[in-house]
Amino acid sequence: MFRCFKLFVLAIICASLLYVGRGFLLEEAGGYLYKKDDLKPADAIVVLAGEEKERVEYGAKLFKEGWARKNRIIMSGGPAVWKYSWAALMKDQAESLGIPGKAILLEEKSRSTEENAIYTREILLKHDYKTIILVTSPYHSRRASVIFGRVLGSGVKIINAPSEESWFSFDQWWLRKRDRDMVLSEYSKFIRIWTFGVHKGKAPVPPENH
Repeated sequence: MFRCFKLFVLAIICASLLYVGRGFLLEEAGGYLYKKDDLKPADAIVVLAGEEKERVEYGAKLFKEGWARKNRIIMSGGPAVWKYSWAALMKDQAESLGIPGKAILLEEKSRSTEENAIYTREILLKHDYKTIILVTSPYHSRRASVIFGRVLGSGVKIINAPSEESWFSFDQWWLRKRDRDMVLSEYSKFIRIWTFGVHKGKAPVPPENH
């Protein structure tokens, strides 16, 4: 059923884009998924689970460059296999890249981007973190930014920093099946957000008093 829905969404997107101008609008459609801000120091770096290496590698790079003011990097990812969480596996990878274990905080309950945001919010509240650098893959960066923004509210400033090196490329993405599938998947999830909104869990982080 979901496969049929994805194919239906793809047909609508492709028909509309091809009707008015294939190349330009396809580039724009892919580019819409990308959200990157100018890097600034933040209280902590948040790395979302997904992909094999690129997200943790980039998060570790930013950490070693000193962008986390409070020397904390949060790995966000729930159950993986047996007793292991994605966050724990990400921690192992980060330590292999030279990040001290004491600097790594784990969010191990999430099973979706919405839950990444909801359960990461608990850590931010506990440690009173008001700014984060959000690390994910380029194709996932805008949706992650939208979800985290709605869940965290105005109390936390988000600096979006998608990984610089990725298997995915926005350049003529429609010519490669894996890239096409990823763009389709992201847009189908955006349709869900536009239709049903974002589940925010408990109350958002309260805004700053100044």
